[in-house]
Amino acid sequence: MAADNLEQWLENLPLDEPVDIDGETVFLKLQPQGAELGVYLVPAFTGAALNEAMRSGFQCALDFHAGLSVEGPDLLLTQWLPQVESWLEAAEALESILNQTGMWRALMVSTSTVEQDNRSRSETRVRKLLSGG
Repeated sequence: MAADNLEQWLENLPLDEPVDIDGETVFLKLQPQGAELGVYLVPAFTGAALNEAMRSGFQCALDFHAGLSVEGPDLLLTQWLPQVESWLEAAEALESILNQTGMWRALMVSTSTVEQDNRSRSETRVRKLLSGG
């Protein structure tokens, strides 16, 4: 997409409501003194999903200056953008938070997989002990 087309596209995105960008649901909510940029990280999250996100997300939050929040049943990744009043002004942060969303989800999956592997090994060990093996 050419720069002019990208700028026009960003300018036409609605504010204060969710929009789909590259398969992600994102929003830019204007507030006094800036805007909240967010992406739906885990729609209708469970306690386990929240635990995985919290366990894997602290470094991401430090690196990208974004953090977790909850809105109804959804787990969000949000970032405060001071003095931002449009999608065009949020373009760089938007790219960053979309990249962070992918990394965050990958960390959540890898953490969950490692825990499952550890549980499986422990379970196998207990089964061997119980069977006399």
